[in-house]
Amino acid sequence: MIYEKYQRNHVILPGREEALESFLKQVYKGMQHKRRNAVSSNSEDALTWSCFDVLANLPSLDKAAALDEVLEDSFQGNSPLSFKACGLESKDIEIHVGKSYSGASTKESTEVDASIEAPGILVFVEAKLYSSVSAASPPEKPHDQIARKLRVGLDSPTSEERDFHFVFLDIAPADVMFERREKAEAVGASAGGYKDKWRSAWLFNYYKHGRNNSLRPLEEALVGINHPPVELVASRMGWLTWADLFKSTLRAALSTRR
Repeated sequence: MIYEKYQRNHVILPGREEALESFLKQVYKGMQHKRRNAVSSNSEDALTWSCFDVLANLPSLDKAAALDEVLEDSFQGNSPLSFKACGLESKDIEIHVGKSYSGASTKESTEVDASIEAPGILVFVEAKLYSSVSAASPPEKPHDQIARKLRVGLDSPTSEERDFHFVFLDIAPADVMFERREKAEAVGASAGGYKDKWRSAWLFNYYKHGRNNSLRPLEEALVGINHPPVELVASRMGWLTWADLFKSTLRAALSTRR
């Protein structure tokens, strides 16, 4: 659906109108892509703003508790990170939507859909709705979209002080999305091109779980940057669905009314 006004397509907290306008005006690599899609109900930027700006700015919201719930869902109840356990309070945590980051050693850069910064912690969230991850296209883009986020996050100027975590946000669980490919192959049908949704799940699993009991794919993707052992990097990669994020956001919002 295409709305008449972008305001209809976003959740806007009172007082955040100008912040949303600035968000939509952002230019990345010469394009105002957020403005272009602002009135489309298919916009993943609109959904990302609507959830994470609420989590970032709702008065009296317990950010640590809300984000811990999001991470619990991202790691199937076994999250390697807890803001509460780290003793962090809302004032210690910053949530950004559409912030750009650059690597310290490689100078690679990327715009991150949502990011969370706190003492000792950096979390990147890559959000997809109906699209899939972009492929590598050497020489301009030698790495695919997931590898690029991992490289920049791990190579951020403060990476020695912060533990980096990566969360992929999509419309369905990774195993459910991957079944689409397996079912297509079982009946001898084509699973489609790279833009098919299952590709995101395949690539995520390729880096997180490796191939033939080896994390060599992840190790190769991180060549040229300093990083922790690939086993640790993989353990900090989580998958989140929009449904779980919506529920966590609504519960957090309701908790402020008690």
